Amino acid sequence: MKHIFLLCALSLGFFMGNAQEKAVTDITADEIIEAYLENIGGKDNWKALTSMRMEAKMAQMGMEFPGVIMQMPPNKQRMEINIQGQEMIQAYDGETAWWINPFMGAADAQPMPAEMANEFTKETFEDDFIDYADKGHTIELLGQKEVDGVMAYELKLTKKDGTEEFHYFEPEYLVPIMQKTIIAEGQMAGQAVETYLSDYEEYEGLMIPRYIESKVGGATQFSMTVTKIELNLELDETIFVYPKAADKGN
Repeated sequence: MKHIFLLCALSLGFFMGNAQEKAVTDITADEIIEAYLENIGGKDNWKALTSMRMEAKMAQMGMEFPGVIMQMPPNKQRMEINIQGQEMIQAYDGETAWWINPFMGAADAQPMPAEMANEFTKETFEDDFIDYADKGHTIELLGQKEVDGVMAYELKLTKKDGTEEFHYFEPEYLVPIMQKTIIAEGQMAGQAVETYLSDYEEYEGLMIPRYIESKVGGATQFSMTVTKIELNLELDETIFVYPKAADKGN
């Protein structure tokens, strides 16, 4: 996945020895990505990851609620959120993005609305920067830009499908501290979403941000504080499957 908060201090101890800071003219986009992947645990270790389960405290629209996120390669994901005692589920099984939303008067699984489904189906378990060229993506170093007082490297990622993302890497340890995308559909189309990542922590040798905050127009829309992370669990893959699709197979 993917996620976004006010920047917290990085876990510097993990990065010591890999730290580096260069003028923008002395570093290339590929060097940034190579250092980034090494500093978060190494490309091969991330490619070997078979699953991730996260527990988190989430906040949106003045409400706080607990949630669980589960992911498996290549793109299976499931989010369970408890809001005021009712459970909302959002999931993608690789073919169908679906949800159970009791606040919409539906107690059973339904296909996810198209706009939301489009975003869900774009997400992949593996970091887009891993073997990015083999995936048909391109990267471009645009220069440096200030992000909350930090002069970060601004890198543009253009995916194979034409989607553009802008990633901002902290210059000393070369880890992402913000990502910007442009909303393509819906009432907010054309607006930029800025996702901040901070409070990196090591889990089984991999560095993962524990605090994520999304902003639109400078206003926070969503925040998440990760409280627990488990890697390489033997997840039951049926939890991702659209229930009505599973019923049809019986």
